[in-house]
Amino acid sequence: MDIEAKIFERKSVIESELISYGFMKTEQGFLYTKDFLNGTFKAQILISSDGKVRGKVIDNATDEEYILIHVENQTGAYVAKVRTAYTSILKDIASKCFRANPFLKPQSNRLTYSIEIKYQEKPDYPFAKLPTYGVFRYPANRKWYALIMNLKRSLVDKECTGRQKDEIVEVVNLKIDENSEQELLKIKGVFPGYHMNRAHWISIILDESLEDDFILELIDKSREFAVGKRVRLSNEKQHWIIPANPEFFNVIEYFSSSDEVIWKQSARLSPGDIAYIYVTSPLSEIRFICEVLQTDIPYEYHDQNLKMKTAVKLKVLNAVPHGFCQIKKMRELGVKAVRGQRTASTDLITYLKKNSSD
Repeated sequence: MDIEAKIFERKSVIESELISYGFMKTEQGFLYTKDFLNGTFKAQILISSDGKVRGKVIDNATDEEYILIHVENQTGAYVAKVRTAYTSILKDIASKCFRANPFLKPQSNRLTYSIEIKYQEKPDYPFAKLPTYGVFRYPANRKWYALIMNLKRSLVDKECTGRQKDEIVEVVNLKIDENSEQELLKIKGVFPGYHMNRAHWISIILDESLEDDFILELIDKSREFAVGKRVRLSNEKQHWIIPANPEFFNVIEYFSSSDEVIWKQSARLSPGDIAYIYVTSPLSEIRFICEVLQTDIPYEYHDQNLKMKTAVKLKVLNAVPHGFCQIKKMRELGVKAVRGQRTASTDLITYLKKNSSD
């Protein structure tokens, strides 16, 4: 790793600080030049539009690049003196024009900031030999609910080939309900938990393949396991969207046939919660509104598409007409995607309350 990469690793540029520091805007990005060691050398540092930092040192006597500072086995006293002076310039820029990030990849950092805003919780780094591995914990009991780590893609994605095998990626491990394992592993970008119990954990490569909102939903669910069960107020309800695949089961016929139905339990539902049954492609719409009557019902079932150990009993409150709440409308109401059980947005809840018949 070169000098610039080491100093600016896990840092992102604050463009508003560059001009006042002395950078000039160019077609290639922001350029900074500075003479040092009594004018013997000149540092030229370019920050590209994507935040990458490239630098070189020019010998002012010859107007040629002094490349020895970038050659690791060059350890002579004079080279070391030039390298140290140049490094000091870079470090000053890093401290005044960059902000430190908790992780390497943009998606990892966005998710981290979202967690901090929502829960006021930051990662800690407990592994002396793996200082870049960040753990998110529930403060009251210090239980983990997420782990972000950087490793070779091939350790998680067993089907990757070629150069991808050695690509360094960042991965988040999240805890899941065991009944949702098969459903989640069908999603591209979701893998069995790396170095964890695979029935209870998944790994997601944070390479922008999956939307932040979807991953944040899974983070919320994982955190619930760390929080543990709590006493809920009698009038407190959670509103959930529960996907159902019509290719595996005649969902509409089943929910239309009875006022009460048994359904797989894939998250921490509680009696009194409201469940919106979302029928997936080709319909891609909410078709039923249900109330959760009972949870944690022992129910052993296993076929090629579904594995169940616990179930819930739902009371069908309303049928939603075809075309009334399709995915396009749901996106307008703050639900961008439904890839697994997730909470409903306030706007969606209000829309369904106002427009569904009792």
